[in-house]
Amino acid sequence: MSGINTIQELQKRFKPEAARNVSATYLFAVRGQGGSMVLTKINDGQVTFEDVSNDTNANGKADCVISVNHDDLQQILEGNMSAMTAALSGVLAIEGELGLAMQLVPIFFDGQALM
Repeated sequence: MSGINTIQELQKRFKPEAARNVSATYLFAVRGQGGSMVLTKINDGQVTFEDVSNDTNANGKADCVISVNHDDLQQILEGNMSAMTAALSGVLAIEGELGLAMQLVPIFFDGQALM
């Protein structure tokens, strides 16, 4: 996978059945070359994505902010590193409710082995 489009990749991976009863707004802050800021709104099995890279107030619009370097996100999406390992090792930073961030694993990253 050379260079990722965060929105396209998340849309492809979204599992509506895992997002039932979830209502939260997340900000994926992808740092580095090819980085972006993606506001992700999940509401009971539905999802919308908005590129907010030029919005200086984007952090205030999210219940949970997930910050990760572009290359590290690519490793997670390719299955070379689990989202849980990335969070525990500090590769992926979480601001806000940890419980909300944990809900994202089955929604976008299920099937990854915990390393």
